[in-house]
Amino acid sequence: MTQDWQSYDAAADTHDRLAVPGIFTPPARDLVASLELPLAAAVLDVGAGSGVAARVAKESPAERTVVALDPSFQMLRAARSHGLLVVVGALPGLPFRSGTFDGVMANFVLSHLASCQEALGDMIRVLKPGGKLGLTSWGSLRNEFRERWQEVADSFAGKEALRAAAAQGLPLEEWAEDPAHLRQAFEEAGLGNITLRHMQYTNRMSIADFLAIRGEALQARFMRKTLTADRWEAFTRAVSADFYGKFQDPIEHARDVHIAVGTKA
Repeated sequence: MTQDWQSYDAAADTHDRLAVPGIFTPPARDLVASLELPLAAAVLDVGAGSGVAARVAKESPAERTVVALDPSFQMLRAARSHGLLVVVGALPGLPFRSGTFDGVMANFVLSHLASCQEALGDMIRVLKPGGKLGLTSWGSLRNEFRERWQEVADSFAGKEALRAAAAQGLPLEEWAEDPAHLRQAFEEAGLGNITLRHMQYTNRMSIADFLAIRGEALQARFMRKTLTADRWEAFTRAVSADFYGKFQDPIEHARDVHIAVGTKA
């Protein structure tokens, strides 16, 4: 059973309100554009969260059917508030018949999965022949703000404990940073016409918003679960004081993203 710190329910509001506009919307736009979906396409957004990629796919053609699927009820509640059709589910085991969709998207989902090939196989199964699968994954670019947050967190919760939590909750995170791994996985899954794009996005936000987003990330949820309430409060005070003492507000940082698209034979 998934431990509650791995659930994204508690992060849904902050994710939708702060992370989606500041971080996730530009890659979602490029992912949808890379898929080159037909106007009347049926599209599945797997691991949709609050539905940022699904919203982009639904923006223009009214005849396009877009389904947002996620295991988090609170994420889906946010997605539904944006007018999306939502379904509870996860990979593998998509609750759809084979050959249902013209396009399947997995936006920053791969890192959360235990088996890449099993997940790809299930997403390809629900694609129509000639349908396209597109996914995004974070690249290896690091920035001083995330690194500093990690250093302060390590000092409170222990470096090894936090690394173990990340490995448990994001088992393919480092693997998915390498575009060669993505290409090989697509090839082994039988996809053709594979394209890979490497994009870089600059995010500008207040320190308060950055810390709020990091405060709902997987390692932070692990810390909130395992530390005492006093210790967690001490951490939030310490990391806030550290950031406001070291950095000029607002902050600006870059992240890189791989966008992979392949076609089902």
